[in-house]
Amino acid sequence: MANILVIDDEQMIRRAFAEFLTDEGHVPFQAEDAASGLHLVREVQPAIVFLDYRLPDRDGLSVLEEITSLAPQTAVIFMTAFGAMDVVIRAMQAGAYEYLTKPLALEQVRSLISDVLAGQEQRQKSGSETTPPAVAPPGQMVGNSAAMQEIYKKIGILTMREVSVLITGESGVGKELVAKAIHQNSPRRDQPFVEVNCGALPETLLESELFGHERGAFTGAEAKKTGKFEAAAMGTIFLDEIGELPTVMQVKLLRVLQEQNFHRVGGIESVRTNARVLAATNRDLTREIADGRFRQDLFYRLNLVHIHIPPLRERPDDIHELVSHFIAKTNRELGLQVRGVTESARARLLAYAWPGNVRELENQIKQAMVLTREDLLDDSLFFLPTTSSQVSMDGDHESALVEALQAFFVKRTRQNGAGGEVMGHIVSLVERVLIQEALALHEGNQVKAAQLLGLHRTTLRSKMKEYGL
Repeated sequence: MANILVIDDEQMIRRAFAEFLTDEGHVPFQAEDAASGLHLVREVQPAIVFLDYRLPDRDGLSVLEEITSLAPQTAVIFMTAFGAMDVVIRAMQAGAYEYLTKPLALEQVRSLISDVLAGQEQRQKSGSETTPPAVAPPGQMVGNSAAMQEIYKKIGILTMREVSVLITGESGVGKELVAKAIHQNSPRRDQPFVEVNCGALPETLLESELFGHERGAFTGAEAKKTGKFEAAAMGTIFLDEIGELPTVMQVKLLRVLQEQNFHRVGGIESVRTNARVLAATNRDLTREIADGRFRQDLFYRLNLVHIHIPPLRERPDDIHELVSHFIAKTNRELGLQVRGVTESARARLLAYAWPGNVRELENQIKQAMVLTREDLLDDSLFFLPTTSSQVSMDGDHESALVEALQAFFVKRTRQNGAGGEVMGHIVSLVERVLIQEALALHEGNQVKAAQLLGLHRTTLRSKMKEYGL
């Protein structure tokens, strides 16, 4: 049962609301204008206010602003017969919980009331004195699982050991953060930290990007360019996606690591480098070596020390701390005051497999915080593929997938007799979904999507064209 106020100048609407709210077990209050409505807000502190846009004595938007100031915990549901875009935008900017156009649908009103009251009840259970989480210091990695503790120990040792480091792990686990932590806590911290994504550059530009070029070295080289190794100077160069490095460039990188000098493209002068090399990949380089795609001698040069970051699904103990960190970070970036997540949301986040790892978790938290109207994030705000206890694509999940494909096959062949192109049809359906999901996960980055799917970039582009993606 809750106190619910309706501010509307139409008597029939107020009367209909009163009957409906009474039947639902709530206590209705009515006001025909802004002045009497604001008086009731002060007197009864309603849980919810249904506020009309057009009132006889004041504009509904100005009343909305005053209600949110007088009673911040009251949810205001704005109503109007005119769904103009500018009014909707201004109402949401002023703090409206929801915007409804007349005539109202009772099921929608009932659902809204239920959502508002559930959120308010959750806040009371969580404790209104709870403050938003604090932001972790800049450069600080987040996670207290046993696996992360071991990584922190290695980082601590490596800050004082001038050796090459190979950092491995799935996309989104935080390989770049490990590289930065090594650099920022080492004696080189005041020197440059230079990043190179070896998979994001065309092969024709990669050598120039790494080593620079002289003026006139090739068509379009109108001026001398400093490469990444030269820019790193006495600092650190981080070679991300090292598994994507073409074979020719692997040979040249190996020479730099061995001799600590290089030549700019088109140049004859030897350039000395003292940059520390850190590399990262989401590929299994031992398999790449076996398949002839990565040089074994370069692997040994890079892999003097190996740090592997486990996927998030293998360290669920870190999820709670990461959620708090990303909430605090987004609060600071967007000026919000979100305090945390509900228990149901926490359970759902813990149950999900996180194929996109920490990066996917951060994106989900930011998305939920942008959309929420409460100071706690509810599970309905997280757009995850499943609500079940999915922690990995284990045998049970594979069996379910196989059963679904079998059922589809049987249904398709019964409808079409012998089936015809049934295999091609099923394969194309699966391929299209996988490509769409891989691209969405990596925000349209075709290189990373191809890596995730185990496809060559050319093959991925060809299939995207085939499926009209």
